[in-house]
Amino acid sequence: MSMKRKFTRSNKAAQAAALTLALACFTVLPPHAFAAQHIVIDRYVNGYVYGNSPNPDGTAEPDEPAAEGNSVTVTSGGTVDGFVYGGYALSDSGTATATGNSLTINGGEVWSVYGGDAFSTSGTATATGNSVTVSGVMVDGDVYGGNAVSNSGTAIATGNSVAVSVGTVDGVVLGGNAYNRTSGNAVATGNSVVINGGTVSSDVYGGDAAFNPSGTGTATATGNSVVINGGTVSKSVFGGWADSKSGTATATGNSVTINGGTVGTVDGHVYGGFAQIFGSGTATVTHNTVTISNSPTFGSTELYGGNIVGGAGDAFTGNTLNVWNYSGSPVASVQNFEFYNFVLPAGATDGDGPMLTAGTVDFTRPGGGASSSVSGVGFMGGGRVQQAGENFVLLKGDLDGTIANDGRTVTGKKGATLIYDAIRVDQIWGPAPFLSAAIESGPRVNPQAKALSEGFLSGMALVTQGTDAVAGPGMSNAVRAAQGANTNAGTAPVLAGFGALSGGSMRLNSGSHVDMRSVSLVAGLAVGRDLDIGRPTLGAFFEYGSGSYDTYNSFSNAASVKGKGDSYYLGGGILGRMDFMDTGPGNLYTEGSFRAGRLHNDYNSSDLRDATGREASYDSSSAYYGFHLGTGYVWNINDKASLDTYGKYFWTRQEGDSVTLSTGDPVTFKDADSSRLRFGSRFAYAVNEFVSPYIGAAYEHEFDGRARAATYGYSLDAPSLKGGTGIGELGLTLKPSKTLPLSFDLGVQGYAGKREGVTGSLQVRWEF
Repeated sequence: MSMKRKFTRSNKAAQAAALTLALACFTVLPPHAFAAQHIVIDRYVNGYVYGNSPNPDGTAEPDEPAAEGNSVTVTSGGTVDGFVYGGYALSDSGTATATGNSLTINGGEVWSVYGGDAFSTSGTATATGNSVTVSGVMVDGDVYGGNAVSNSGTAIATGNSVAVSVGTVDGVVLGGNAYNRTSGNAVATGNSVVINGGTVSSDVYGGDAAFNPSGTGTATATGNSVVINGGTVSKSVFGGWADSKSGTATATGNSVTINGGTVGTVDGHVYGGFAQIFGSGTATVTHNTVTISNSPTFGSTELYGGNIVGGAGDAFTGNTLNVWNYSGSPVASVQNFEFYNFVLPAGATDGDGPMLTAGTVDFTRPGGGASSSVSGVGFMGGGRVQQAGENFVLLKGDLDGTIANDGRTVTGKKGATLIYDAIRVDQIWGPAPFLSAAIESGPRVNPQAKALSEGFLSGMALVTQGTDAVAGPGMSNAVRAAQGANTNAGTAPVLAGFGALSGGSMRLNSGSHVDMRSVSLVAGLAVGRDLDIGRPTLGAFFEYGSGSYDTYNSFSNAASVKGKGDSYYLGGGILGRMDFMDTGPGNLYTEGSFRAGRLHNDYNSSDLRDATGREASYDSSSAYYGFHLGTGYVWNINDKASLDTYGKYFWTRQEGDSVTLSTGDPVTFKDADSSRLRFGSRFAYAVNEFVSPYIGAAYEHEFDGRARAATYGYSLDAPSLKGGTGIGELGLTLKPSKTLPLSFDLGVQGYAGKREGVTGSLQVRWEF
């Protein structure tokens, strides 16, 4: 079945008239150059308004060849009895460029509006990155995000946009319009329209590349889009439109997404791409996409992947219809789609459907050749898990032709975390034909979902680095601060403030790997006192850490996944150390700390997506707590040199969390524990009372460090930091003055093994 309709553009005559008017104006206005400006209209204006007008109130027409960065805002008190331009550029035979201009309409009433408009009589006209926002207004004419008009050269409209949320538009809405009057080229690419509310009484175009019906040339509309989330569009919706007389018209890679609202109530249809030939030209309308989801309302609406009127060409290849979680009204017909994708609701049960009902559905390729096929069947994330043996009705209607993969299987997903290896698609004939899908195998866990645990592990790694900051520079700084304060005060215990800051870049080898940049801060008060058995030190501290990370996972049976995230922790704790009296050439000591707080972790991956293309992300918040114990011996080699040999044990727990991914999947992260044992030594040498360098080395072994998780009750692969790491350090202790109670410690640490990288630390002590 092939349904062809004759289309005419109501604004063609208006464009031609505007072109003639602009030519006349150009012949009488001398050239000027004006700076970008920002105009607010809050009153009645009888005439046109230009963002780059030579008059501050915007009412005088500019004749400059470039308009950039201008803006016009029409408020609730404003009424313009004429057209409104965010920026307007005009050139006789050269280039006219309108770039980055904007028009915001918050209220009032206006005629047709243009975010940016560029007109050249015989050269190139370019409208790029202009925008219109309509949020509470009556527009008596058309709305153009960007408009490029050339008499006989090249017209280019790229990256322009329109957003409508409240109000009424009586005319058409175009994201970007490239219009050529006689001969040359018209190119519209990457333009967009988003409608969240309001009413559009005519057609909507993402991008439009058009010629005067008597013109000849090449028209190209690619990568344009329309998204409708609400409101009403009374007539047709075009992702991309291209028309020409005897040249070529191409509309490829355009898209229309309808998530809600009402569409086509007044003789309107939906086209991913559309081409019109007025004479003997050819057209290509391929690889366009129409997506319908949720619960929009349609009139007697026909859905086209592509359509050609008045000429010959391909309007079938690569065009795709996505029916995602759809519960909207039936449509009149569906045609010119090579591929069909269905994503059923999260809670779909055996026998549910149909997802979409149509009066007629045409699976045939115009002119012959391979017919349509179902390329994917999946389920939204969340809800119940569909099992093998369940059947669902996908599409019901008067089916014309047979799908190419009738009786064959396709793969599918449940959200982003489960995979179905075999879902059989069948075309069922009878009085009420339909397409059905039957699960033959699955589900199983998507191996790529391991990346989610990698993000959780990254948060735990940041918390364990905080443990190192407390047990390392935090502990040593607290002890030295308390010693210095006590020396100045005699034998009475005196509080001393201490602080330690560490940060750096680390690679965590977890089976795959994580690259993390982080900083940790420890600050607190410490007190120490000499006793007969030695010198105890006690302290309380506040801690904060922040990090950003990138995760990398590769798989033998799936594509690699990259992710990224940000995390921070906030907490506090206590620490203590006992330095015993000298035994032999040195003294024994023991130490420990306890800490607790909360970790916040945000993760997302653009490589891990569900069947609708949504990327997986989550926000997690969970408590952490832990302790460390250590003992060592400080050998005083001589009055200036000492060797500290130690052993330390670290235990940290990050409590689990239950999150819902942006794709709807439930993921439960279990408690993650880190259990590490470290042995090492540090050699220090006091050059004088102001400078003391040190060098050290250690080996650490992680016994756990595993991030376990599950989705829908199925376990995910668990990354782990279990293994050994070698650590080397260099540092320098500085005391600037004998009288100033301030000292610093600068250090750098290198890691190799399970943890690889370099960190730096700064310790500050102030003796009260």
